[in-house]
Amino acid sequence: MKTYHRNFIYESNDFENLCKFIIQENSIRKEFFDWHIGRIVDWKYNLSNFKRHFPDNFNKAAHLWFDYFHNLIGFVISEEFNTEFSILLRKEYLHLYPELLNWVKTEWGNKYDKLVTQVIENQTEYIKFLEDAGYKRNNCIEMTRVFNTRSYKDFTIEDSSVSFQSMFQNGDYEEQANLRTNAWPKPYSREIDLQIREYTRRSPIYNPNFDFVLVNNEGRHISGCEAFIDYENNTAEIERVCTHSDFYNKGYAQMVLKACMRKLYEHNINTAFIGGSYDKTIHLYGKLGHVAEYARFFFELQR
Repeated sequence: MKTYHRNFIYESNDFENLCKFIIQENSIRKEFFDWHIGRIVDWKYNLSNFKRHFPDNFNKAAHLWFDYFHNLIGFVISEEFNTEFSILLRKEYLHLYPELLNWVKTEWGNKYDKLVTQVIENQTEYIKFLEDAGYKRNNCIEMTRVFNTRSYKDFTIEDSSVSFQSMFQNGDYEEQANLRTNAWPKPYSREIDLQIREYTRRSPIYNPNFDFVLVNNEGRHISGCEAFIDYENNTAEIERVCTHSDFYNKGYAQMVLKACMRKLYEHNINTAFIGGSYDKTIHLYGKLGHVAEYARFFFELQR
């Protein structure tokens, strides 16, 4: 069947089609995923990357492939508008991977000193295509742990000096910003930072009932996480996990994560995913009681 491709069009329904594509693909791949719904929504709505402030940049950061009947069958996307990219393809069109890979080299390769992409460890066909194209695996690795939320249905926080709250209950987004800015400093003014965070909450999947914080008796947000839910596949990806540096090494991150999974179970979300690429986070998530895990390998092409 004939195919064609073009740049992402910000003013069209392309973004909605990317979201639908990811949800549909994850309904097939129950045990793992390339991207979860939260990641693609953040690509558009999380303005922490300054390049996302300009719609025209999106047109240059994603390229879409369609079949003869104008159905989306795959795409290339740069999450941070930089040297790193991802290729997502419907299983039936696996043979097109080299074509998409060559398009990246031709169109984006002259912009950077190197190109970097990632694949899941069991995507052996993709790895073969990458190696044939001259990509070499580097030392980076990301581990994703899979959790059965039922395992946390009886979890309780026994520390009376803290309470687990959703942002629907708490509502203090300025204090939450203090926590997240401590974890991930940004080169913005306080006013701009708060405006960016407010805009991020306008995303179609933000739900304050699944945006969690651990609060001490003084009202400080000391740890937090956020769950992005794919209701059609009954899964959640837990992101934005952080603890304020004043409260490190007290077990608060484990508390907030286990309490989050208990809440997911109470809302009939059976499976949760948590990924990490730093030694500290890989170690932390590995202690929570996962039922499965898989690695993402990074491959690099030098100019």
